[in-house]
Amino acid sequence: MPNEKDLHAYADVLPEIYRDILAAFPAIEPRRNPGYGLAFQTLAAYFANTRKPWTFGDVQAACEQLADGGFVEIKNGIFAHPTEIGEQLIAAVTGKTPAANVAVPALPTRPW
Repeated sequence: MPNEKDLHAYADVLPEIYRDILAAFPAIEPRRNPGYGLAFQTLAAYFANTRKPWTFGDVQAACEQLADGGFVEIKNGIFAHPTEIGEQLIAAVTGKTPAANVAVPALPTRPW
């Protein structure tokens, strides 16, 4: 596993499309759990709404490259799920702490 310095150095040389895709995960779902996936369509719509130039085809091709690099896992042919190292790279790109499991409180017992 690379150390934090190596990840930051790698993040610094990533082409913009990869940085944008990685940064989109916490931007789209700020309280997501580690490994939470996003559909290629969701990423493409996010880029259209934020006026980034990336099309659906661009997103799909870049996610396939990220999967080949071990940074995401593609599930059902349309969802990009960050791997453990992918989560660390997202943190390096965004400067935010890696995603953590968010605990949802239990539903209270009904009084009736």
